[in-house]
Amino acid sequence: MTALTYRERLRLAWELTWPLALIDMGVVFIIHGLFETGGETWDSIWALAAFFTVSPWVVRRALRRQKIGVVRAAGNGNELRYQESLKVMWLLAWRTLALSMAALLLVSLLLRVTGFTSQQFSTRNPLVNNLGLSLVDAISSLVFAPFLIPGMLKKLYKGFHLEPGGASQKKL
Repeated sequence: MTALTYRERLRLAWELTWPLALIDMGVVFIIHGLFETGGETWDSIWALAAFFTVSPWVVRRALRRQKIGVVRAAGNGNELRYQESLKVMWLLAWRTLALSMAALLLVSLLLRVTGFTSQQFSTRNPLVNNLGLSLVDAISSLVFAPFLIPGMLKKLYKGFHLEPGGASQKKL
């Protein structure tokens, strides 16, 4: 298995980030801009839909576009199945979230030390809040994913692993 260069990992991070970010911002505009829904019910429904449908599709699309294949013990097929893409997406999502939380704590500490308060950044507009969250999520994915991708490629998932360069139908 050949390792990806930083540039290739950055390109893969971009392919993993922009489709979901664009779709997310569109849904946020529909929910909070067009319909001006109150509460968070539609946000929760969208979060579940994004997790179980959009994110696995984005992972399969990105890996296919970057010619990263799947190698299975059974040797059948070269593209990720839905459940496999869910495993890959989950690995990237929780690791990105953990790093994002640590980074946000550092940013919060820096803001506190410099005298800024959260009220200076606060707004009660749900559209602005959700767009801000989408933007922070997209930026954190772009920043952290290039460093998480090598672990994603090295991981031996149950029944398969990923291989750069369009893996052939090899057996594990």
